[in-house]
Amino acid sequence: MQLIIQSKGLHLPTKFENYVRQKIERLDRYLPGLEDIRLRISGQSTKEDSPKSIELMVHRKRTMLRAEENAIDVFAGFDLVLDKMYQRIARYKGRRVDKKRHGVLIDEELATAEALPVELPDEEVEQHVVRTKAFAMIPMNTDEAIEQMELLGHDFFVFMQAIGGHINVAYRRKMGGYGLLQPER
Repeated sequence: MQLIIQSKGLHLPTKFENYVRQKIERLDRYLPGLEDIRLRISGQSTKEDSPKSIELMVHRKRTMLRAEENAIDVFAGFDLVLDKMYQRIARYKGRRVDKKRHGVLIDEELATAEALPVELPDEEVEQHVVRTKAFAMIPMNTDEAIEQMELLGHDFFVFMQAIGGHINVAYRRKMGGYGLLQPER
């Protein structure tokens, strides 16, 4: 397991990095087979009391789990984002249960993992598609897709690129601006 800590716009003390490494080592006990873990911390301002964006991404086999939190104190923010990650891991493990075999985990590695320090409510584990929507895919460029998204009042928009014909997703970012999801070629 590889841990990558990135900071943008601020300096992280070694005390914080040691704290992160100590806490992150526990993740492998709850979710074995981790390939890499990325922690990104960015500050909007160089001031001490400005909020910092803390993002934790965990890669395991063909799955990526992500949690994000904003906080003024990086230690408290990291604890909050780690709690969110525990909830995401619990949800992930809950979906790997074979219901036909009375709750036996499908993945052998997950079956040997320790129980998480958090439990999800039962109603949160069971999720069903409640609506399906079909729509025409008109080829357009990214600017047209963002304009269409704004006109519809949505936070994201799925579209087909005019050049290449690949399916992309334009989305509104919480911190302002837009993002674009593209499939790897």
